Amino acid sequence: MTGSEATAGPPRSPLRHLFAHSLVYGTADVVSNLVNFLLVPLYTAYLSTTDYGNLALLLLFGTLAKIVCRLGLDAGFFRIHYDLESAEQKRLLAGTVALFGAGVGALFLAGVALLAPSVTRLLFGAGGPPSRWVVLVAAEIVLGSLAFVPLNLLRIEDRSKLFSALSLLRHGANTVLKIVLLQRGLGVEGVLWSDLLATALFASSLLPVLRQRATWGFSRALLKDALGFGLPKVPHGLLIQVQNLADRKILDLFVSRAEVGLYQMGYTFGMGVKFALSAFEPAWGPFVYSHAGRPDGPRVLARVATYAFAVFTGTALAVAVLGPDLLTLMTPSNPAFRAAAPLIPVVALAYLFHGAFLLGSIGIGIERKARYYPLITAVAATTNVAGNLLLIPRFGMMGAAWATVLSYAVTAGLGFFFSHRLYPLPLQWRRLVLVTAWALGIWGATLFLPAALWPGLALRALALLAFPVALLVTGFVPKEEWDALLAWARRTAPR
Repeated sequence: MTGSEATAGPPRSPLRHLFAHSLVYGTADVVSNLVNFLLVPLYTAYLSTTDYGNLALLLLFGTLAKIVCRLGLDAGFFRIHYDLESAEQKRLLAGTVALFGAGVGALFLAGVALLAPSVTRLLFGAGGPPSRWVVLVAAEIVLGSLAFVPLNLLRIEDRSKLFSALSLLRHGANTVLKIVLLQRGLGVEGVLWSDLLATALFASSLLPVLRQRATWGFSRALLKDALGFGLPKVPHGLLIQVQNLADRKILDLFVSRAEVGLYQMGYTFGMGVKFALSAFEPAWGPFVYSHAGRPDGPRVLARVATYAFAVFTGTALAVAVLGPDLLTLMTPSNPAFRAAAPLIPVVALAYLFHGAFLLGSIGIGIERKARYYPLITAVAATTNVAGNLLLIPRFGMMGAAWATVLSYAVTAGLGFFFSHRLYPLPLQWRRLVLVTAWALGIWGATLFLPAALWPGLALRALALLAFPVALLVTGFVPKEEWDALLAWARRTAPR
């Protein structure tokens, strides 16, 4: 056995272990997003565009409130747990964080209940929906906060299958409840109650995990350590969500609530690119860190990034080309939502830039220069807000979508700039340009296909098949990589 083989051999099993667990987490995330997507016909049958706009603003409130309510304790618990040596200290940490989180959650819920009319006016303006809606959102956040300690314990113990099974149970219960409550005419409030009840079931199912692994005591020292690690992440998390969701509120200042609902619908379809990102991201981190220190690490990572970018681009192309047709097919009972179709390709482009950031910023993590992340996020969030304020008054919801593209492009550009200085990758620019050029060309060609639904859909689907064929014909996969792929297939084929 050569020295290189001896060096490369041992990490293979841990990497396979991490990759397998990451795939389970990623699959659960993809399935949950897919279920929400498949509920679109139900939503559009029982909710108006204005209802959808109200849900978009409640999503903004809930996402920001969750970050504030958690205080970074989910990240702090996960990190500090690995610094503790004794099992009893780890159990005490779990009990301390769980009790403190429950206390903070109770105070948060009481505060929202007390200030619900003011919060509702701030969120929706005068004459908004019932103030109990924000209380329902806050209650769901608090119940969810009870689950993060046992969930992290399952991750620490590599109980990925149980983790995913419980998550899928939550989404399954939520789906059934939404169907029942919406059909009974509860509208937006039915959506909120289904979220709350499903989260209550989820948190209850995790209590045995917490009871078995926690000591019901309280340690100020351990809590201080957890908060010390987690609290600095709160501003960073808020800035990320400002970048992701602030456009809904800014849009609401300039257009009707119904147009906000259309924007939310177009965003739902355009962010279909996230299916590929969510499945890939959990496996990408372990792969990066296991290869970064090897002599051929930069070359291997650059090659994998090239193929991943091709997959992301193909996914974005499929969403951009087929998304408007899918929107038509999934809104048979409420054609008003089809006005969101022009947003879909723009939002898909934004998430393609997010994928480029995921691939191109790995040097920041490899070199442990995490201070660059809040800097990048702050610039991107500022770009997003400024872009929305500049473009929405002139272009409405399309202006909000292009502001999102601009902010994600800034994120990708800054991520690559800092990463390349820290850990240069020999990126395969010719192949990356080839992918981009063919995607743009095929997307442009589909604009000239018939607009009629079924003939146009068939032709657009055929046009998408031209993307991988064009890449193969024009030499995207070099001969030596084809040979390596065929050799791997022969080795792994069943005998």
